[in-house]
Amino acid sequence: MQLSSLPAIPITAALRADIESLLDSQETLSEFVLTAVLESLERRRHAAAMRAEAATQQQVAYTGPLRVLVVDDDDFSHTVLREMLLSLGVAEVHTARDGSTGAEVLAKMPAPPEFLICDMIMPHTDGIDFLGHLAKMQYRGGVILLSGGDSLMLSIAAEVAVSDGLRVLGSFSKPLQRADLADVMGLEH
Repeated sequence: MQLSSLPAIPITAALRADIESLLDSQETLSEFVLTAVLESLERRRHAAAMRAEAATQQQVAYTGPLRVLVVDDDDFSHTVLREMLLSLGVAEVHTARDGSTGAEVLAKMPAPPEFLICDMIMPHTDGIDFLGHLAKMQYRGGVILLSGGDSLMLSIAAEVAVSDGLRVLGSFSKPLQRADLADVMGLEH
């Protein structure tokens, strides 16, 4: 593959010259770029693993009543998740229909919830945007991701969330099973 064949990557003559000056004598420009991308991904994975390890070591033992925010556009999911959470001993279940409403509910809570369950595919402000908001506000509770759609997208969303510093406890295709929910939250079922 030629670097010039990559769309949407503007490369100036000066940038090309800078890159070519870094090449080994036997290395092609394409090999150099691929190696740089792979090294960057590896650094990101390592940094995410370090943040996840640090978050695991800093996990808080929840002593008070548990609070959960469920961000999902589906009323049936709200009902099912609320019932599951209450049956697991969660004291407060707050709900929102999309990411922007989730941000509003979160802002009105006296303290952030210990757990947050977020659907990835929602109208208006989707789960990815909402996770970005959580990362900016440095949310430190446990995050559980859900999707009724593509599992690859769910995996990518989880990786991005972890690399942004969020403590992702798990990612699940809908419907979420009660035992899985209890396990990731560390609750008896």
